Amino acid sequence: MSASWWLGNLVAYSVQVALVVLAGGLAAAALRLKQPRVMLAYWQALLAACLLLPLLEPWQQVALAPAGSSATIISTGTAGADSLISLVPLPTWVLPLLVAGVGLGLLRLVLGIWRLGHYRRAARLIAPLPDTLREALALVGVQPRFYYSDRVESPVTFGWLDPAIIFPHRFERMEESHQRAIACHELLHVAQRDWLLNLFEELLLTFFWFHPAVWWVVRSIRLSREQVVDCEVVALTGARQPYLHALLEIAGMPRARTLPAPLFLVESQLARRVALLVKEVRMSKPRLVASLVIALAVFAAAGWWAVKTFWLAAPRHDIGTVYRVGGDVAAPIPIYKPDPPYTKEARAAKLEGTDVFRVVVDTRGNVAEVEPVRSVGKGLDEGASETLRTWKFKPAMKNGKPVPVRVIVEVSFRIF
Repeated sequence: MSASWWLGNLVAYSVQVALVVLAGGLAAAALRLKQPRVMLAYWQALLAACLLLPLLEPWQQVALAPAGSSATIISTGTAGADSLISLVPLPTWVLPLLVAGVGLGLLRLVLGIWRLGHYRRAARLIAPLPDTLREALALVGVQPRFYYSDRVESPVTFGWLDPAIIFPHRFERMEESHQRAIACHELLHVAQRDWLLNLFEELLLTFFWFHPAVWWVVRSIRLSREQVVDCEVVALTGARQPYLHALLEIAGMPRARTLPAPLFLVESQLARRVALLVKEVRMSKPRLVASLVIALAVFAAAGWWAVKTFWLAAPRHDIGTVYRVGGDVAAPIPIYKPDPPYTKEARAAKLEGTDVFRVVVDTRGNVAEVEPVRSVGKGLDEGASETLRTWKFKPAMKNGKPVPVRVIVEVSFRIF
């Protein structure tokens, strides 16, 4: 598999994701969906749809205008395609850059997990537990370990089998009602296994570090998750005002470091979290259901259109026995055949001629191999070869079944 194949598919997939996220975000905004639990499920469904896009049928006929040349296909004789987006020229160093970005992201993630473990080892176990923490444990029903540390600026929750909650030392000096609210918040993260979800999201951001749409969806998921926890804390404690004060008190602390764990407060989320707590959002069940159906339909339609338009290319594969056209083997029929480019050098030299290629068309109707037989020169051959790889055929048939065949394709270049 060539670098151009990887880059072409990556660009096509990135465009698909961007279109689906754009459609989903606009639909949610237009329909005024704001309920935290509903929005959490909605953003998670949107992210899942983006990840599942490659599983949708990628082999679709695409209408593409000619490349602007005067080249014409004059005959198709008697043997995966590249994506539309792969026609966009990308330098070969882009792929190593993307891989390097993933490597740095994984290193950052590993160091972040190590740092969490280091914080926990250096922290002071809270024992015996104060009354506020015991009350919070009784309300939520989980049993993590609590620690104090001077290395965190806001509460941090992490771990799955042996979860830990680390509070900054100033937590001890807070009002009891604030302590209870904050503790319930962190305990609810433990109860919901949010650290595992956060870790999965960090992995996604590592592999999609270059894609702003993925970052936006993940941020939306995390905001909705925090809003869900906010509402549950208020429901458990019945103390909305102390919880709001706790949020504002944490906001006044030094900014938290980036860690692979749910943080009690992200400054960019503060205004929206406070606004939701101050003004309860209500929507009738029929309207909510109708709005969700419409929003889901919009981003599903966007996904379908994106996959049909910016389709992915199949990797090259062993196609087995290659047949010749004739007898009981019917010739493949081209259904998508853009003209190859006429280079500036060839046009300046007033070069005309005919390229001849042996082309293998596989059982999916994709061009699997292109072998030059006769060349014209001046860059026309390379352009013709690359363009032929984007062709799409109705596969050759033998006894009612598609078979790979080798055909002769002539590409004529004329200056008009």
